[in-house]
This record gives sequence, structure tokens and C-alpha cells, in this order.
Amino acid sequence: MMKPIHEILVFVEPECVSCERVLNTVKVIKLNFEVDQLVVINRAADPEYCRRLGVIIFPATFINGQLAFYGDFSVEEAQRFAQKV
Repeated sequence: MMKPIHEILVFVEPECVSCERVLNTVKVIKLNFEVDQLVVINRAADPEYCRRLGVIIFPATFINGQLAFYGDFSVEEAQRFAQKV
């Protein structure tokens, strides 16, 4: 059983195949596990926010406020990370 995730924050950029895969993964997580909030930030729409948080590699995924992954990851990897934070 996965403990609740308060927030998943995903930084993506346009025309990024890896970003699309990550978005699909987090949608599966949101559908199958308890996730309070899923926020997607597109670099093209909000580059200043990305800079403020120091995100320069896309996709970047934060779980419960902590950087969890750069690039692709599996549902299982997200589960393991969420258990630690």
C-alpha cells in the first residue's frame, strides 16, 4: 500500500517525448493511488517559475516537495520514492 502523496509537481517543456511519458505515468499514479494535487508546469508558459526553482532539465518531477526524478520513471519507482518522503 502506497502512503498518500500530497503533491506531484511535474515540469515539462513543449515537444518533449520524455515529458509526455512522464505525464502519462503521473496520470496513472493519480488514478490508482491517493494523490491530493497534481500540478504540471510548462516551461514555455512559466519560464520564470522554472528558473526560481532551479529546474533546467526536463521533465523534472517533485513528490511532496522533494526532487524525485529527472526524466522517465515507472509507477513502481514513484511508489518507492513516496515511501521514503
